[in-house]
Amino acid sequence: MLRLKENVDFEELRKYGFKPSKEWAETERCTGEYHATNGWWLKYAMDEEEPEKVAYISDEYDIPCVELGIRPDDRSVWVDYSVEGTYHIGGSEVDMVNDTLFDLITAGLLVKD
Repeated sequence: MLRLKENVDFEELRKYGFKPSKEWAETERCTGEYHATNGWWLKYAMDEEEPEKVAYISDEYDIPCVELGIRPDDRSVWVDYSVEGTYHIGGSEVDMVNDTLFDLITAGLLVKD
């Protein structure tokens, strides 16, 4: 499992596109009450047509396509992929996760345990 190192301040994650869940809740529909209060640091795949907005599986659902997070309680890294109308997600759709994890590892912010 990948974890954020104990000596790394969560604010450092902003450099890599993460924000606290409470901040996402102020502007995005995917962060309900649970996300608004859990303290997780999140990063989402963004919409290709509107890059300032989260990419959702459809206009009908409040489910983001790709969500990358770090939990504050145990500092673990987790990824959530959601799809609609297809049986898989891959390729460029997961580049954000691959690129971000690479950057965090290269910067020495993550540890594998």
